[in-house]
Amino acid sequence: MLEGRFWDLIDEGASYDEVENALLELATPYGVEVVSCLELRAPTNDSSPFIGRMFGKRDGEYLTRYRKLNLAEHDVVVQHVPRTEAGFYWGDVKHKAVTREQQDVFSIAAEHNMKDGLVSPFYGMNGRIGFTGFWGVEICKDPRTRRLLDAAGHELYRYAYRKAAEDGEAAEVRDTVDLTDRQLEVLYWASKGKTDWEMAQLLKIAEPTVNRHVEMAKKRIGVRSRTEAVHYALMHRLIRPF
Repeated sequence: MLEGRFWDLIDEGASYDEVENALLELATPYGVEVVSCLELRAPTNDSSPFIGRMFGKRDGEYLTRYRKLNLAEHDVVVQHVPRTEAGFYWGDVKHKAVTREQQDVFSIAAEHNMKDGLVSPFYGMNGRIGFTGFWGVEICKDPRTRRLLDAAGHELYRYAYRKAAEDGEAAEVRDTVDLTDRQLEVLYWASKGKTDWEMAQLLKIAEPTVNRHVEMAKKRIGVRSRTEAVHYALMHRLIRPF
């Protein structure tokens, strides 16, 4: 069971690296070889829409390569994080990797001995979203393991952010913008994959009106695409992922 030294170190206020190492030690029997906490950031016009920073240890070889190749744009695992509050395995979303670029993300991870993973999303204050990732060759898939890793991962991320705040290292977060109720409605339905025509039928407004609300939301947020606007709204908890 994931308890003991991991929880004791949290109670004692140990360093983040000590707590992370303790969790890795306890998670190893479940097939976990790497544990990391990553912060996500809302999309802007001139930055990657997803990966922000890594807590604790410096970026490893894989994450350095990940950033250099800008893999976040095609990572279906990371893109799924703002859409759920429950821990999930790579296998739960891998079927969404339909393009060559999306499939390459998994291939490159496998080259670094990361062929499987479990992701534990974390929603903090001020719209912060991040996750704890458990990676390995083959991670145990039974429901009990999922619950245990998800709970421990959530606690690790909470602790990581708390320690960073205590040390004055917490990253700045762009202030959220004010959107109208209708703008939030169209972004919500857009997050569900609805077309302008479908949203018009649901909201009982004209199709051009739907598009106008979307365009105004994009302008207020300061992004170029509908996808970026939806991600911003999800990551700042302006709309719910379900």
